[in-house]
Amino acid sequence: MLQIDKAQMIAGVQVYGDHADPALFYAVPQQPTFRCDAQGNPVFMYLKYRQPKVQPSGQTGGGFATFDTQFALDDPTRAVILGQLRAQVGQDLADRVGLGTITWANGTAHLNLSDVGGTLVSKVWNPVGPSLYGDNVTPFTIELPDFGATLFAEALQGKGGIVQVAYGMNGWVKLPAVTGYGHFSSTKFRSFVQNASDDAGWGDDTFSNTIAEVATNTDVIETHVDAGTGADAQLVARIEESVRRTVLDIATKRMTEQVEGYTGDRSVLEDYETIHREYTNLHVDDFTITINEQTAVLWPFNPQGTLPNITNMTDKQGRPVLWADHYREIDLDDPFFRSFSVPVRVNADFGAGRPVHSVDVHVQYQGDKLETGDYHFDKPEQTETFAAYVKGDSREYQHSFTVNYKGTSTVYQAPLAPHTGPLTINADDLGVLELHVLPGNLDFKSVDSATVSIEYTPANGPAITDQVVFTEQNSTEQTLTHVISEQRDRPVRYRVDYRTKGDTFQDDWKETTGKRIYLSSPFNDMRRVRVVAVGDLVSTIDSILVDVRYEDPQSGYSWADSKLLNAADPYKEWTIQVREAHSGTLTYSGLVRYKNGSVREIPETATEEATVEVGDMVGTVISVIVSPDLVDWATVDLVKVVLTCDGGAPAQEQVKSALVRKGGTPPPVVFSLADAATKDFSWTATYYFTDGTSATTTAVTTADANVLLPRRPGAA
Repeated sequence: MLQIDKAQMIAGVQVYGDHADPALFYAVPQQPTFRCDAQGNPVFMYLKYRQPKVQPSGQTGGGFATFDTQFALDDPTRAVILGQLRAQVGQDLADRVGLGTITWANGTAHLNLSDVGGTLVSKVWNPVGPSLYGDNVTPFTIELPDFGATLFAEALQGKGGIVQVAYGMNGWVKLPAVTGYGHFSSTKFRSFVQNASDDAGWGDDTFSNTIAEVATNTDVIETHVDAGTGADAQLVARIEESVRRTVLDIATKRMTEQVEGYTGDRSVLEDYETIHREYTNLHVDDFTITINEQTAVLWPFNPQGTLPNITNMTDKQGRPVLWADHYREIDLDDPFFRSFSVPVRVNADFGAGRPVHSVDVHVQYQGDKLETGDYHFDKPEQTETFAAYVKGDSREYQHSFTVNYKGTSTVYQAPLAPHTGPLTINADDLGVLELHVLPGNLDFKSVDSATVSIEYTPANGPAITDQVVFTEQNSTEQTLTHVISEQRDRPVRYRVDYRTKGDTFQDDWKETTGKRIYLSSPFNDMRRVRVVAVGDLVSTIDSILVDVRYEDPQSGYSWADSKLLNAADPYKEWTIQVREAHSGTLTYSGLVRYKNGSVREIPETATEEATVEVGDMVGTVISVIVSPDLVDWATVDLVKVVLTCDGGAPAQEQVKSALVRKGGTPPPVVFSLADAATKDFSWTATYYFTDGTSATTTAVTTADANVLLPRRPGAA
């Protein structure tokens, strides 16, 4: 997948690297161009009416233009880019260098002429967005009034250009080395309360009927990105915006259903005393996505610019494109020209590994006689044209189509339907259940594997089940494709089973209506615990074996580890990834082995504490942290710290030392005292300098358990 921070400019084109393959790259042109046919001629036709025609709206029509734009590389530029990339990667990878295809999620294409008033342009037609396949082709059709037709014809010739196109494309990319999160929470609430009462006394009855209805909707999106010191602020801002866009995309799919209000009985009968009706409906959704360099997010690419006039272009033979080949004046009063033409296109990816083999389109128009056209599509940029003589002022025609799939005789058949204007069939996902499953931010240091189970029940036919498995060796996007011969209009259920160090646990079933499933880490929080050995580790205790275990029965997740503590290594610290911060139980147990050969068992004990003491319990434990943060390591090789503590009783004096080196922090110095009237201790530090000399600090007596070493002896 495209790595957004691996970018360079080659031949005026932004080129990105792949997140995993050093020989794979992605080229993103800076602006759209006219699409050309196989001979290099632009797909462009302009018809100007010799005698302007009065439209039903009263406006005078003057011309008609059709053309295609594309967001793709031309062959010469592609060759230059590949040549420079092969030189960059070296001989070992040169033969493998290639340009990949970005996975586009959605896109739009806008023509500046769409915003021009009716004086110059009557109407612009184009499909919802680019094809999202191949060269991202977008067809445009323009109708011009008489004044605009003349201006358009003149402006399209000579130097410069008049047609400006802006693409808005959103593609899936990998992030650089950042961390962060995106959070969404939503609460939808509906309530209904009705109270009706009758006094039920003598005389004329009085009654009241009060109805109160409340509807609230609260949506909150929160994002945060940490990129470290020196990061490009503009890139970080764009990453945070892409995270917000991804969260919004997920939230939109998850919160499509509206919370239903009260639809029950509201009537009031005669001769009642009291009626009380109450209804509430609450829908809460809350999710968090965490991001790191493994996360895929939506990223905007917005190529735009002015297309060159076609008279400035040349074909593949180097010959100038002639205006006369793309322009005609027609007489609309001639019965021969009382016709209309419809460009017919298909949005589908026919490439290798894709399910659609071809699409057959049928078009018909009932004029003085039934005129029909049948077209077979098997290429993404293929364009056909249906033409018919107009009967009256109606240009409405009918169309149907059949989608053919690879490896099966099953087809998707769409019935005849009316249509006007250009025809684009969005056939890629018709009759196909296609899911792209991505590992998201799974950390395979903590998760051995993740198995995704898929279920889908079509309206007709048996239920479809499938699975994909992700491991550290197989951590790329996987695609599931099933032909269902009907339009997908139901959600897909999926569940993830995680395996970690021999344990297996699973998430609840979830649903999605989208085509992509992004896995997230099953761990949402951390539990940290430090185990400190106490007692006489020099003369009495030989070693302490500590077993630490975490169990979460609700999810089935568990974790365990063992460490050996002794005088040389008197403490250990664990950071445990957990499913939820306050679920699960942390326990410890172990064995204390004494120098005389005896052994004492430490029973299994549950704890919520961040620090646990094991060994021979004593009256007072003084744990001192030595911090070398201020030491001038440019001139100092080593610092030896000597600490003395007796708790106010000289008979139990203990002397301990710690060696401090550049880039390291020594373990805590622990004094285990039978009793202590005071927690004071004294310390000195001897500095060994790079020039071979040494110096010792003045002794300091303190009760502060954090010793901050000075820059050098005698320094403040």
